[in-house]
Amino acid sequence: MTTNSPPLNSRSNQHCILFYKYHPLTSSPAMLEKYRIAQEELCRFLSLTGRILLGLSENGEGINGTLAGRRDDLLVYVNCMLGKDYDENAGPECSEEEKEIMRKNATTKFRSVSKTFFAELGVPELMFESESDFKWSSSSSSSASSQDVNASWFPDLNVKMVKEIISTGGAFSEITTKDTSVGYLTPKEWHAEMKLLMQKHQQGLDSTEVREGGDHVETILIDVRNHKECQIGTFLPGVAIDPNTKTFAQFPKWVKDHSNRETSQADVSRTKTAVTSVDAATTAAAAPASTSLDNKRILLYCTGGIRCEKASAYIRQMVPHNKGVYHLKGGIHKYLEEFGSKGTNTRECFFVGKNFVFDRRGAMSGDDCLAGQEVEQTVETKSMIVGQCIYCNQPHDTFLPENICTVCREPVLVCTQCVSDLCIKQRTLRGMNNVNFNDKQTIRIEFHCEDHFHVNTCYYTSLYGFSLQELNEQIRQLQLHSKQFESIGKKGKQRRRTLRKQIEKIKAYIKTMDVCGNARLQDELKCRNCGSFACEGKCWGFHGGHLRMINKEKSKATTTSDRTPNEGAEIGIDLATQNQTQRARTPSNHRPAKRLKREQELDEIEALQLCKTASEYRLANGLRIPPPKVRVLRSSVKGRWCGKTLRSVMSTEFREFADVKSSNGDKHCGDWLGQIISANLLRINGVPVAKMTGNPSLNPILRNMDTIERIIHWHEPPVSVPEKIILTKHVLPDELFLPRKNSLSTNEARPSGENSPLLYSINKPTSVPVHPAGPYYANSLLLMVEAQEYLTPMSLIPCHRIDRCTSGVLLCTNNPDVARVIQGVMSDSTSSDSGKSSAIKKLYLARVKGKFPHSSSKIFDSSTLDASDSVVSSTWQGNTLEVNAPIAVKLSDYTRWNGATTKADEEASSMMHRVVSPDGKHAISRFQLISYDPSTNLSLVSCFPITGRGHQLRVHLQAIGFPVHNDVVYGGETDADKSMEQEKISIQSMLNVSMSSCIHDKSITTEEARAAVTMCRCCSYKEDGIKSSFQTAQLLGGGHMIDLHAYKYSISIKHGASSTNGKGATVMEFTAALPRWASTFEGVSPEDINWIK
Repeated sequence: MTTNSPPLNSRSNQHCILFYKYHPLTSSPAMLEKYRIAQEELCRFLSLTGRILLGLSENGEGINGTLAGRRDDLLVYVNCMLGKDYDENAGPECSEEEKEIMRKNATTKFRSVSKTFFAELGVPELMFESESDFKWSSSSSSSASSQDVNASWFPDLNVKMVKEIISTGGAFSEITTKDTSVGYLTPKEWHAEMKLLMQKHQQGLDSTEVREGGDHVETILIDVRNHKECQIGTFLPGVAIDPNTKTFAQFPKWVKDHSNRETSQADVSRTKTAVTSVDAATTAAAAPASTSLDNKRILLYCTGGIRCEKASAYIRQMVPHNKGVYHLKGGIHKYLEEFGSKGTNTRECFFVGKNFVFDRRGAMSGDDCLAGQEVEQTVETKSMIVGQCIYCNQPHDTFLPENICTVCREPVLVCTQCVSDLCIKQRTLRGMNNVNFNDKQTIRIEFHCEDHFHVNTCYYTSLYGFSLQELNEQIRQLQLHSKQFESIGKKGKQRRRTLRKQIEKIKAYIKTMDVCGNARLQDELKCRNCGSFACEGKCWGFHGGHLRMINKEKSKATTTSDRTPNEGAEIGIDLATQNQTQRARTPSNHRPAKRLKREQELDEIEALQLCKTASEYRLANGLRIPPPKVRVLRSSVKGRWCGKTLRSVMSTEFREFADVKSSNGDKHCGDWLGQIISANLLRINGVPVAKMTGNPSLNPILRNMDTIERIIHWHEPPVSVPEKIILTKHVLPDELFLPRKNSLSTNEARPSGENSPLLYSINKPTSVPVHPAGPYYANSLLLMVEAQEYLTPMSLIPCHRIDRCTSGVLLCTNNPDVARVIQGVMSDSTSSDSGKSSAIKKLYLARVKGKFPHSSSKIFDSSTLDASDSVVSSTWQGNTLEVNAPIAVKLSDYTRWNGATTKADEEASSMMHRVVSPDGKHAISRFQLISYDPSTNLSLVSCFPITGRGHQLRVHLQAIGFPVHNDVVYGGETDADKSMEQEKISIQSMLNVSMSSCIHDKSITTEEARAAVTMCRCCSYKEDGIKSSFQTAQLLGGGHMIDLHAYKYSISIKHGASSTNGKGATVMEFTAALPRWASTFEGVSPEDINWIK
């Protein structure tokens, strides 16, 4: 038997293999650890470096690896994974008898462990079918960043267990191994497709062809790789579509945004608006992404084929009307083996440029791909340079590890001349021309990628050498860029945060710039990746392995043993197991800080008696008002607070420190904040401010990582609740039960008793928040339900959101795995722009102002519409009105308490207000008239949200002129006299409760508790203090309860990896009782309210 091995005459002593296979393994880390150790031991015996990923999945993942080493060592590994015994094909260069025996023992041991492992799993053994499943490569002098072709291409060996062998953030979790091995095109078939597309492109024709039946089918070509990979090499430039992603995890969202023509055009409109105002450089990159995938024949390609396998399966699911989805088998690598410079068909190659690889070579040309035949390559070919230097636009295709974006750490294409010019420019800019440096201590040049090129004059990691005027100018420019990102709402949240952190950094630098001097200069000379002065910046990413490389160098310095460049440290089984455990990321809720915080909250709930049933603390008028407590409130300093004084932050961000106004409009005199400080009730990092400053009138500057602590007399605003919260408990079917994460067995018994996973369908009363937030703690719904059902406090997990002012169905569970599944179903369904998903259906009832139409009619009054309403469209389907209007988030001013003049302004200033905007997210709702009451001029309407934007139904009903009754935020009206009377009742009820209650936990002394009561505004100023401490809506004076009710939910949950045709799924339906205001409509009964089709 002859192995299809690479030629012996490669320029490098090293070779590299890429391989992957989707194959059933196990979801149990304890079981998979056996196979991981076997893989690691085999690679270490063979002195191989690189990485191997093993997927923790029973049917959706497998193995993905890249290994480097000597040719004969790699051949032994390949034969092992092909299921061959070692003595059948010994490596041709194995001559040392001792090494030969060691190899044979290692392979024999691995084969034995592998057979036993897969026999225990009850699945076929993981073996590759042929030698062609391995992609071989070497290194030539034309490789991108290989200055020394014999240097190690990986810093070490890393064999680890992962959730996904190609990271997507879980977007492909429903794709199984059966879905992946579909739609292959061999390199020859792919070449023929490329030839046809190229001919049509050169002739100026589109890629449409006529199929049987007369259908016109357009073929599109998509590069599944990341943007940096597309920059230096591609198939058919000008034809292939670059989704412009930075990670593969962003590709699923790109598919969703372009799954049909409507969502594609909406996304492009939003993208162009944002890009035009921020960075015109990215427009060109985003332009090809406008192509809709619907009714297209789709061709995909990537580096080695692994990404295309899942991407093609995902597109088949998301674009059901596709005309065929195909991908290049073996990826670019296999294509270059056959059509590259060393292939068998070298006359015509449609891949131009270089193939990006994730090792220290950075990229490889056709010279590096080894097709397997014994051909001597005496002349190197020069591949076409596709990439361009981002600064001068000259041809350049070499990514260097030291040339990375100073903002996002992505590699940047920069030519040698521009590197030199930038060095001189930045030295001059910082006034460092006269500073003497040795060879290794020179200025670290800062680069900017395409996405951040618009901040190349104002965003620098190192601030050394800039004058005060220059730093202030940087702040000004950064603030302008941040302002531009506000128009795209949540999409710009991370960008605004990045810019805000840089602004805070500059402000902090300005305050200390006259203090540090040479010490600061030394800090600026450190490598930003590893912190070393001597590092030249080549430790980034796969070039250096980050901390792994540093730790390895330290261990080398302390050992006397000599090792080959590819040799890794031999680690025993116990240590390997320990290292794997350390690599596993602990869930956030299980980390020490989170656990400590939870324990503190549970102690406080118990000490302050916060977890009580709805009937406790409930007054005769139906209002629930817990007695006040003395609490310690802690708040970490936010980014926007850094550099501000304590007084300015407390007066603008905390309502209780605003001016107290009496009923006649006069302000109560006195420095309230100063008195709080004097009483030692305000601390920073645990230290009373009075003791820290020495003078209460002084203003300490807040800094990053500071914690503000306040000891206060805690009053809660009233809520209106029944004596008992109405709920139903649902036992989940056995098919839906998910074993606990990291369990040792996938056949784990279902928990019973209190730990049995249940779904709670709660009929949430209006005015009650779901969980503790703002001024609400004991008056939160979950704590009341937990007390009512004798559950541990904080054990219920809400599966979705519902506003405090609305009522109806709220789903909760006592099991984190169940919550994750339900939340995933809701997130996938409500975030879909197309609204095609039927996994979740919601039906709301709303009482709206006016006579809602029941058939096609003109519903828009142009005199009442503003400019933004031009994007509102409506269509009738029978007696159902469908409204299509994009929704955006309107950011409120941070100075919250001084500008509100009306109830609507006051309520809107404390939340993320939504508006109809052409820059908003795609949103569709359907409405249907149920009944109309002419005596009140109010209509009862059923509402069916297709998408799931925040406040969607409220915004859409306002946009078409029928706002929700009592919804003062979104155009609704309320009875002013009744609202004022209710507010008076609420205030008087709060005064009737024991105002001087001094209950506190053990962390607060009796003296501190008494001081907190003495300084309490509600207790001191009675009615005026309560009004200044709470919003009108919180005092039930309007806007606290709107006539919108979540009436019915329907959820379809798949059983594991079932198909998408509806089989193998459980449908669960949850219904709440009709609200009282719905029963005022004549002849309305639950039987009359059905799903809107």
